[in-house]
Amino acid sequence: MGCSLFDKRPSAHAQMAKINKQKLFFAPYDNVWRAAHAVIKYPIAQENQDTGIIETEYIKGVDGWLPPGTTKPPSSGIRYKLTFTFAKGTAEGRESTRVTIDKKMEILRDFFSDPEGIESDGLEEKILFYRIERELVIQDTLKKAQ
Repeated sequence: MGCSLFDKRPSAHAQMAKINKQKLFFAPYDNVWRAAHAVIKYPIAQENQDTGIIETEYIKGVDGWLPPGTTKPPSSGIRYKLTFTFAKGTAEGRESTRVTIDKKMEILRDFFSDPEGIESDGLEEKILFYRIERELVIQDTLKKAQ
């Protein structure tokens, strides 16, 4: 038995997956919340600004986001939902909001079997973070212009 059996640190792959799902915005919580609402184009199942959660309905893979260059639609059995988690705080002495996006993907093989979880490639999450950031820039620019 080696010491590695007792090493509780997450793997590098798990750490990178976590990094790709989180982003820190140097903006007030309310502004980030509004920006996220502006970029979410899916039906919302539940939301609570006090607890910092927005969760979408399940989206069929064929109705959802497709990466650029995709030539064929995804399997009709794929579905996913997005869960946004917001946390306010301070970083580097500035007001900040951390956003975590969890994309829960499933594939339904047939009517009788349970859905199987599949891993997200992280592209849609990155696009959503980019769009939130752009919305914040637009909000800030409009505020300065007034």
